Amino acid sequence: MTASAAIYLRISEDRTGEEAGVTRQREDCERRAMDRGWDVVAVEQDNDVSAKGRQKRPGFERVLQLIEDGAVQVVIAWHLDRLQRNRRDEVRLYELCEKRKVVVSLVRGPDLEWETPTGRYLADNLGSLARLEIEQKSDRQKRAQAQAAQAGRRVGGRKAFGYTLGGTEVIEEEAAAVYDGYRALLAGEPLAEIARDWNSRGLTTGQRGNSGERKDVPSPFTRSSVRDVLLNPRNAALRSHVTEEDRERAREERRRVYACDHVVGPATWPPIVDEGTWRAAVDLLRDPRRRTAPANARALLTGVARCGTCGDTVHSGGAAMTQPLRIYRCRSMKHVSRAAEPVEAYVSAVVVSRLSRPDAADLLTDESKPDVGKLREKAVALRTRLDGAAQAFAAGAIELSQLTRITEDIKTRLTEVENELADAGRVDVLGPLVSSADVQAAWDRMSTARRRAVVDLLMVVRLHPPGRGTRTFRPESVEIEWVAGA
Repeated sequence: MTASAAIYLRISEDRTGEEAGVTRQREDCERRAMDRGWDVVAVEQDNDVSAKGRQKRPGFERVLQLIEDGAVQVVIAWHLDRLQRNRRDEVRLYELCEKRKVVVSLVRGPDLEWETPTGRYLADNLGSLARLEIEQKSDRQKRAQAQAAQAGRRVGGRKAFGYTLGGTEVIEEEAAAVYDGYRALLAGEPLAEIARDWNSRGLTTGQRGNSGERKDVPSPFTRSSVRDVLLNPRNAALRSHVTEEDRERAREERRRVYACDHVVGPATWPPIVDEGTWRAAVDLLRDPRRRTAPANARALLTGVARCGTCGDTVHSGGAAMTQPLRIYRCRSMKHVSRAAEPVEAYVSAVVVSRLSRPDAADLLTDESKPDVGKLREKAVALRTRLDGAAQAFAAGAIELSQLTRITEDIKTRLTEVENELADAGRVDVLGPLVSSADVQAAWDRMSTARRRAVVDLLMVVRLHPPGRGTRTFRPESVEIEWVAGA
């Protein structure tokens, strides 16, 4: 009676998506089946799916089910490390094979049987050797990846939006969208609006398939996917490096891992935006206050202006069915209730007046503004010192107390530098207004979101109660405090 066989194929990384690795494995495994006279009833594969960690292997699970159901008597794999990569999978596979008397036939190895003590001994030892090789290979890969990160080189990975698959060249259409996305974000546009813009250009992003395999599935951009793109340090030609330890720590703390938190230095590929712009965007997107702002804010001062009594932000809405005019109220609904239109008209007039003055250009060209190039060099130098301190501790050159003190000092200085870089990038918000010959016309053309960003950048607005019985607008009830430099 001819034995029924299942072929299992897997390759950890498929950079081209052509499945060349699993195709070669399949040819060799089918040749093995033909030579032995076995009838291949199933071919299961996990292409571009690593077996390490917590990632599921759908193909491997289907092979186990075939064994459990008694549908096959032989499992063919190219090599044992293709079939099982950790002790957990090894035990599950071996116990099922022993229970169902299934033979594992390896193209690059012997046939494994569990009917005799010798067969079980051979299987256990080959499994141990396979795990040893896997762990050694993993250590080499980790060291190579760390070295590549320090050198600013790219090592594999998925295609990043804005760049070619190799990651060293920009795709002009995508890069233009990324560049425009940063400008829109820093000018006050919401992420949803940027997503609509990218989608209207016919641009899409890839995502993982439902089964876990890496697939370039065309999908529309969303607020979340736009945010991920804009947070990516590679857009500023910065190299990040997230270790397995970083990921494990994040899993334990139930938080996401962001590449922007693990920048190690400059990269070798061309940037889409400068570092100051990128850091300004990161600072804005990671600001907790942004997450508490109303997602559908349409009024100029919603989430920007504050109540002059309690200090909380104000929001816009209708007062009552009998009074449908828009008003601003603080969250407590007790302290401030102001008609929205006169307040907005007054704040807009103050902004236009300030930016129409001859010295408005100083907001962009003030010599006291930071030198982005020098700040970038300082940031790189500080990160290098941080890495050097960690290496010195690992080598036993300094004590833990010294490492802690050095790390705290460098991180404090690095935070200051990064904040200056962020401020340097944010001044672009004022560019379209300051450079316009008609500031009022430029202001009128702006979206509410962009106007809100300008107000938030230039001033702190506090709304005070106008006074009992007051029917006319009183400018002194709208307190405006200019921020430093404005």
